[in-house]
This record gives sequence, structure tokens and C-alpha cells, in this order.
Amino acid sequence: LTHISFSIVSIVITIHLITLLVDEIIKLYDSSEKGMIAIFLCITGLLVTRWIYSRHFPLSDLYESLIFLSWSLSVIHIVPYFKKKKKNLSTITASSVIFTQGFATSGLLTEIHQSAILVPALQSE
Repeated sequence: LTHISFSIVSIVITIHLITLLVDEIIKLYDSSEKGMIAIFLCITGLLVTRWIYSRHFPLSDLYESLIFLSWSLSVIHIVPYFKKKKKNLSTITASSVIFTQGFATSGLLTEIHQSAILVPALQSE
């Protein structure tokens, strides 16, 4: 799901940049918004799957935190779409999603993709 949503984000950010420069292409803007909804659903599925697998909310490492940040930015992106606001914020949030998800899925963070058991911070006796 991570790679699928990253691919969709790449396409959506390209569409957003085109629609930011050229206002006449309304159908292209609508397809990019539908793409961001698909991204939101993919990231939500990924987070729920990791939550069920690890039995805790998926914020225990950098990878999960970055994916959660991408999910939060996609929520911030979707809210103005349903309220019919301007699309300038959409370009910023879509590009933020691609950068955070790109870093999270890059080869730099290969060892942290595995979910680990959380260790209690305080071990009082």
C-alpha cells in the first residue's frame, strides 16, 4: 500500500502543479482531488494494518511517524476540497505528502519498516 500511494501522490502532484499554472483545466483538477482521496484511503489502510499487526498505535518509529504525517497532510488536503476553497493550499499539502512519503519509503530507512514491540519507558520496582 505504501508504494501504491506513493505512485498516486507522484501523479497527483504533477496534476496539481499543472492546474496551479493553468486554471482552465477543471476536469484535471477534479481527477487530482479524487487521486488524493485514493491516497488517503491507501495510507489509512496501511496505518490500520500496522495497528492491528503491532497491537499499538503506529507511531513507535520514524517510518510510522512519517506515514502518519502524510496521512495528516492528506486530511488537511481533503477538507478544503469538500468546502470548495482555493486550490493553492492543495498544491502545498500534496507536495508535502510526496516529500514525507518519499523519504519514508526511500532506501535510507530500510531497517525501520519492521514494526517493533514498544518497551515501557519507566520500569519501576
